[in-house]
Amino acid sequence: MLALFDLDNTLLDRERAFRLWVDDFVASQELGEGARTAIQDADADGFRPRDEFFTELKGALPLRDSLESLLADYHVSYPSRYRIDSETLVSIRRLRSGGYKVGVVTNGPPSQWAKFEAAGIEVEFDAVSISSVVGSWKPDFAIFENAARQCGLALDGWMVGDSPAADIAGGIKAGLRTIWMTRGRVWGEDSYAPEFTAASIPEAVEIILRETSAS
Repeated sequence: MLALFDLDNTLLDRERAFRLWVDDFVASQELGEGARTAIQDADADGFRPRDEFFTELKGALPLRDSLESLLADYHVSYPSRYRIDSETLVSIRRLRSGGYKVGVVTNGPPSQWAKFEAAGIEVEFDAVSISSVVGSWKPDFAIFENAARQCGLALDGWMVGDSPAADIAGGIKAGLRTIWMTRGRVWGEDSYAPEFTAASIPEAVEIILRETSAS
């Protein structure tokens, strides 16, 4: 049995980690409180490539450091802010003890791995597929297949994530059952939809286990 999860704003609270990074960045760069709006807008909920993100910020804010220096510091300091919620960790362990192989499928640079280290969860998963490492990006089929292969299983199971296009559309195309992490949002796509929605990982795990026992 296979259960795959997205990383940012699914297993780990990306909003919290980014907010903590912004606090330190504003202070270290001696920016006013008004800079927060420009930073949040440029971030685009984490989907903006970081070179574009900092290029935009350098045009909008009085940043002293070079683009290269800003990027280098970000890739070290930002991932260190990540922590895992204790209830999320208990739920993942519950899945594994119930016979599931659990994997992470995430788009991003190799520094995504630093988030696992900061949260202390390197050994909690049977597979980790990072797009820039495996050479395939969600919603591509190959990145899901890579995670299943690491688990030693066929690509048959679940995908849980917060991105409609990357996680839900990608999971559906890969033949996986899907759970959308709502994050307080309402589903807005007409051409496809998740099989289930959940507000938390414990809720998503309950759905997976309930459906498993019903089948």
